Amino acid sequence: MSKLDTSKIEGYADMSAEDKIKALEELEIDDNSSELERYKNATSKANSEVAEYKRKLKALEDKASEGTTESEKKMAELEEQIKALQREKSVTERKASFIGLGMTEESALKASEAFTNGDSDGFFKEMKSFMTEHDKTYKAELLKTTPRPDGEGGKAPTMTLDAFRKLSPAERAKYSQEHPDEYKKLYGG
Repeated sequence: MSKLDTSKIEGYADMSAEDKIKALEELEIDDNSSELERYKNATSKANSEVAEYKRKLKALEDKASEGTTESEKKMAELEEQIKALQREKSVTERKASFIGLGMTEESALKASEAFTNGDSDGFFKEMKSFMTEHDKTYKAELLKTTPRPDGEGGKAPTMTLDAFRKLSPAERAKYSQEHPDEYKKLYGG
C-alpha cells in the first residue's frame, strides 16, 4: 500500500490532531482504480499470451520430435533393407562359387547360407555331404572307364561264344585268323 502524501495539505505539520483528521477527510485522493484495473487486464492478457506461446512451443517441439522419430524409423528401415540386400548378395556370390565347384544348386544354397550366417557346423556338414557324393561319383566314373583284365595279359575277351555263333561263316573265319588265342578259348582248344 502506498502512503498518503501529506505535503499536498498546507500546514499539515502544524495542525492539531483534529484538524489533521478533518483535512484528511476532505483530501481528495486520485482514483487509481481504473489504472489499477488497466494494469490487471494487461497482466492477465500477458499471462494468457505467455500460456498460448508455451502451448504453441510445446506443439512445435512435439512435432519436431515426431519428425525426428519418423526420420529415425525410415533410416532404420533403410539400414535393414541394405543389410538384407548385402546378405542376399553374399549368399548369391558364394552359391555361384559352390556351384562352380560342382555342388548341386540346393546344396550350394545351403552351404552358402550357413557360411554367411557363420554356422560353421552347417557349412562343414554340407561340404562333407558334397565331398562324399563327389567321391562316390568319381569312383563310379573311374570304374566305368577301367578295362577288365581277363587274367592273361590284361586284356578282356572281346567275343563270347554266343556272339561268335551269330557271325556269318566268313566273319568267323576272319575273326579266328585275327584272334587265334581268343578263338581257341571260345572252343576250348
